[in-house]
Amino acid sequence: MDQQKLQEWKQILVREIEGLQAQLAPIETELKVKNEKLAAIDRLLNLEMHPIETISTPTNSSTAVTKNRRRIADIAYDVLKDAGIPMYYKDLCAAITQAGFEIRGQDPATNLIAHISIDPRFKRVKRGTYALKGWKMTRTRKRVIGQKSRGGGKQG
Repeated sequence: MDQQKLQEWKQILVREIEGLQAQLAPIETELKVKNEKLAAIDRLLNLEMHPIETISTPTNSSTAVTKNRRRIADIAYDVLKDAGIPMYYKDLCAAITQAGFEIRGQDPATNLIAHISIDPRFKRVKRGTYALKGWKMTRTRKRVIGQKSRGGGKQG
């Protein structure tokens, strides 16, 4: 074969490859974007199936944080059980924080409600106030931690 002819074929093939690569670049970019969207949807689906419901226990060691995780509802249950009376959700959130636990999220108190409202161990006794389901509610027990006196009664 003629060397001239081989050089021409080579140049034709190089141009075709360059043309295909130019066509491929936007497709690769679009493919990357689609894969990122797919991964985001998978993360959202995973959250739906396994909601974020863990909080870290207090610790100084960064490795212990990953080992010591408890459900928000479990911590809330323990705090309410220790208190012995229903609590307003913001006060319950503050008590959990005072105990050294962190509830993550933009609004931790609202995140707390999201977890305890679906847990069968809790019951809502009035707006924003939660008790343990097994408690027998009496007039004296209905006093809520953090509830402000409305006045009208004798002080003394």
